[in-house]
Amino acid sequence: MTRFEVMYFPTSGRAEIARAILDYADVEYKSIYATQWPAEKGQTPYGQLPVLKEYESDSTEPKFVLSDSDAIQRYLGARYGLYGTSPAELQTNAQQDEVLGQWKDVTEIFINYIFFAETEEEKANYLLKLGKAATHLLQKHDERLLRNGTGHYVGNKTTLADLFAYLCLKKLATMPNYKDTLEEHVGKGLRKFQATLEQDPSFKRYQERAVARYATYKY
Repeated sequence: MTRFEVMYFPTSGRAEIARAILDYADVEYKSIYATQWPAEKGQTPYGQLPVLKEYESDSTEPKFVLSDSDAIQRYLGARYGLYGTSPAELQTNAQQDEVLGQWKDVTEIFINYIFFAETEEEKANYLLKLGKAATHLLQKHDERLLRNGTGHYVGNKTTLADLFAYLCLKKLATMPNYKDTLEEHVGKGLRKFQATLEQDPSFKRYQERAVARYATYKY
């Protein structure tokens, strides 16, 4: 049996989608938290996190090591049925990548606001930029979800794009400007999407398991 380790900082950030996929698929894994960075930096493939390690059940050495959050989520998504693996799925994969890229653009602004804004003026500028980008995304994605009509971004089942978008939307709701400038743009398509995923038993399993982890996260 295969087992995994997901190494990241004690926060959700760029590793939470990997944890979500593994919980969704009910796969054995362990969260490893970097607590003495940068001393641990040299032990990673490229000096950055997250890092995914894959083991055979009876092995102490990983058979596969992967860095970069995008590479990790696509690998795990493909392995566990959330991202296509056949030539026939090239177009649906491209549609997923489109969704992933747009949400990533918005979350990068969020990350800059949280981690890199040093003054109140910089924070205010990031919030303004985030508000504009997120408003545009929410409006366009609401229209997209309404057109698809299934409660999913692509097709009629849960995909990697769904998991990623749901977690991004949840994080967006924690922003100070969410109630005043963003919540009104979460329309019928996005609300149906959220409700559809929340009714998925595998996603509920992830949410239940994430509660304990979230309680220990720094951010």
